[in-house]
Amino acid sequence: MLGAEILKLCFVLALLVPPILPSEVWAHQAFNSQEETVGSYRIALSTDPEIPMPGKPTKLHIYVTDPDYNALVDVRTGVRVFKNDVLVHEVQPHIYSIGDFVIEYTFPDPGMYMVEVYVLNPPDGDVSAEFNVGILQAFGYIFYSVVIFALAFPLTILGIIFYMKRRKAKQLGR
Repeated sequence: MLGAEILKLCFVLALLVPPILPSEVWAHQAFNSQEETVGSYRIALSTDPEIPMPGKPTKLHIYVTDPDYNALVDVRTGVRVFKNDVLVHEVQPHIYSIGDFVIEYTFPDPGMYMVEVYVLNPPDGDVSAEFNVGILQAFGYIFYSVVIFALAFPLTILGIIFYMKRRKAKQLGR
């Protein structure tokens, strides 16, 4: 009888969680990762950690490539960080030997920031790309709550099934 109940529970869980077949596997794109094509450039930005927290250092990974994703050499690039259309930080233009570099920045408050990456004096003229970066305060609490729930839920279901089975066995044994 317990086997039938476990089988039913497994069937219900199989309906709730769709399987991922090998042909459906894809690379994970980071939460704060974006790419924009401007003129003859592809400018991309990603953050490390993926979900930045206020008051903690964040690495802004910036990639400037040609349309075929080849990193550019001697790229004169600058970065501006805005919150509510107010400039809060600027990295003055600098010539990077390769179009793949990291800038460290600590976002002071939670909220939505806009990071502008601009390339100066390319053959097509100056270009810039704007990226939204969300800074969340409560993400850690939400994440930990979901993990605890994911562990507690199946254990609770199994505990209820075990309790009901023992209760039924005691009633039949009397």
